[in-house]
Amino acid sequence: MSRRKTEKYLKAQLQYAEARKNYTPPTKEPGGSVRQRKSIRVQYVVMSHSGTNTLHYTIRAPLNSLEFFGDSSGEELGLGPSAGDGAGPRGFKPAKIHAVKTNSEGESVKAKDSGRPYTRYTPSAGQSSFSAPICSSEGIPGVTTKVKSIASSAKDKIGAYGRIWFTPEFFVVEE
Repeated sequence: MSRRKTEKYLKAQLQYAEARKNYTPPTKEPGGSVRQRKSIRVQYVVMSHSGTNTLHYTIRAPLNSLEFFGDSSGEELGLGPSAGDGAGPRGFKPAKIHAVKTNSEGESVKAKDSGRPYTRYTPSAGQSSFSAPICSSEGIPGVTTKVKSIASSAKDKIGAYGRIWFTPEFFVVEE
């Protein structure tokens, strides 16, 4: 047998259910975009593969991010032109470099529905976050030097509170 639910608990559950029923998602802020960003197909060299031959996969990379981190072809990130390589196996995730662009001065903004004031540091117009695949035929040491060089060259683009970080590759060994 289970415990009997108290009246206070049932009222809280009812209030929660009514709030969920009456919820409407917040409206989109003016100036925001809903359209999809353009991406291109590039060749990615797998770094964590332990076999004798190198593996190449064709993946998609956002064009805006490639231009932010270097050139639109992706050569600076170790990516090559798309060849007839297949897609990666299920669960495969390429290594990526990420960046968030910010303003040096915060902008005081009020939330539409709640009216709560907050400070926004991301630019209100345009794209503020970027992520692109990165690889190297030299493996982990090669990617480390590429990430460091790209981070130092992109430092002036990201602003005072911006940041750049790296996420490693996830290669599925067995399915």
